[in-house]
Amino acid sequence: MTDTRLQVVAGQSVKGGLTAKQEAFAQGVASGKTLSEAYRSAYNTENMKDASVWNEASRLMDHPQVIARVSAIQKATEEKTLHDQARLRRLVLERLYEESTNAESDSARIRALELLGKSIAMFTDKLEQETKERSADEIERELIARLERLSG
Repeated sequence: MTDTRLQVVAGQSVKGGLTAKQEAFAQGVASGKTLSEAYRSAYNTENMKDASVWNEASRLMDHPQVIARVSAIQKATEEKTLHDQARLRRLVLERLYEESTNAESDSARIRALELLGKSIAMFTDKLEQETKERSADEIERELIARLERLSG
């Protein structure tokens, strides 16, 4: 994971070489805001035209450290989401296993076993489909015959 501590350099907050405003901009972009929205939330844009905000936001997004920070934030968010999903999956499977061995009723144990089996694709149906090669003429004749039956 990335270092999330803020350093103070010459009286200005800096994270990974970014100012506090640049960090706020990067956080906004990483959270899904448009460049202009992220810029407006990080900087004072009260007297700026929309085109100026967009130009400044685009220029800021070209900054290599900002790009790297946005990427790092997105990666950390993705890793946390994957970790949370894996932890939740593990919890559910553990509880199902516990239920399958300790439930008071047979139906609850069977249902827990069924769900455990489904979690490992134990009960998937296999569908076999037979295909045969047909020529364009055969397909055309079949379509014409079906259309005639429908309009008949």
